Amino acid sequence: MTKRQLGMLLIALGLMGAIGTFVVDWLGAGQFQGVGPAQRLALLAAGLIVLVGLTLLPLGDKPA
Repeated sequence: MTKRQLGMLLIALGLMGAIGTFVVDWLGAGQFQGVGPAQRLALLAAGLIVLVGLTLLPLGDKPA
């Protein structure tokens, strides 16, 4: 697996995590209207995962 592939994988996982937090909200789980504190933390974690993935993309085809 190359660093570019790992970066793409992390970006996909981060985006799925961010979308998943909004799907949970859409399904009505939780007590808060809108984005609650746990969802904010999940979105922050997903954003960090995407950021790490983006930093791996320019490293190209070096082994991970």
